[in-house]
Amino acid sequence: MRVRFILRKARLNKVGQCPLDCHIRVNGIPSTPFSTSIMVAPAKWDSKFQRVKGGTDYVHSVNKKLDQIRIDLENIRDINLARGRKLTAREIIDIYHGKRESSVNYITLSQRKIDDLKAHNRSAATIQIHKKCHLYLLRYLKENLPVEDIERRHVDGFWQYLKDKGYHNDYVNKTVANCISLFKFAIKKGFADQNPFAGVSFTWKNEVDLTYLDESEIKKLKTITWSDPLQRVVDSFLFMCHQGMHIADYQKLTDDHLSSVKQVQWIRIGRTKTKVQANIPLHSEAAKILAKYGGLSNLPKLSGQKSNNYLKIIAERIGTEKHLTNKIARKTFMNMCINDYGMSDESVAAMLGHTSTRFVKKYGAVSQQRIISEWKDKVQVS
Repeated sequence: MRVRFILRKARLNKVGQCPLDCHIRVNGIPSTPFSTSIMVAPAKWDSKFQRVKGGTDYVHSVNKKLDQIRIDLENIRDINLARGRKLTAREIIDIYHGKRESSVNYITLSQRKIDDLKAHNRSAATIQIHKKCHLYLLRYLKENLPVEDIERRHVDGFWQYLKDKGYHNDYVNKTVANCISLFKFAIKKGFADQNPFAGVSFTWKNEVDLTYLDESEIKKLKTITWSDPLQRVVDSFLFMCHQGMHIADYQKLTDDHLSSVKQVQWIRIGRTKTKVQANIPLHSEAAKILAKYGGLSNLPKLSGQKSNNYLKIIAERIGTEKHLTNKIARKTFMNMCINDYGMSDESVAAMLGHTSTRFVKKYGAVSQQRIISEWKDKVQVS
């Protein structure tokens, strides 16, 4: 890299001084010069030695500033070379002026991505998914590495780390895909020159988790005596089971979401994720929980992570090996509607706030008991 200071003689001011600009060349390729904010009389400038002539305190301070500019530019180059990054002259100048960061660590990159999602008005649920995926990678790395130090070997290890945790193949794929988008963002914003996840390919197994609670498990939730914090989690979980609510929608319920039409009470709420309105008649069991707490606004509303932690304890108490999470409540509702109540896919989709039946068809498996029941109704049994 070559650093030169050049006097712009064509811009002589009223006191006989000219601005001094800094020019950089890297591998022979120049950048657009930038101003040093230093003014020098042409007779005082020594172009050969790149110094201001004279011995006054002012001259010494100006020459010291020129030395510091050169040192700062060379430091930017050297630090990045040590990290395997060869910067252009333009990139060095941008870093010098603070328009571009020389290096960011992983946590900073993650936060920048989250801030970008918020700026683009992405939903809280979507932002939470990104945070969760970013946290997985941080836990695997075990330290807050500079972004440029994250390599392909980390990607391969991360993939195996997730699989060793017991996550399904498709869930691992989605997590890795999220990290790919994180590093694409890093490149776009100038925080990285390459994506360590580039070239990663996925094999999808289209795994579908059809886990739901059956009638006996629901009964145990209702009949077991729970301590206060667990009881509140059980009540909120049962409410979602009977109303088919996603945790994000449940958490924003207020009394305004309850209305009465032709003597039937309805919960009407715009889905957080899709913005589509969900319309669900109030189930009698949900009405009991509502009466217990005195309205939708007063229902117990813990964060998704806290309630999921409690649900692990609750699962042990009711003697199920199912991985109990808030999502299971919504799948339990679908199972009830399809198999116990015999409702159509279209009606179930409308209650869930979906514009098509694709989700219901994917997760709402028809039980053997319903098949037998419909068979007996329509076919003569020998």
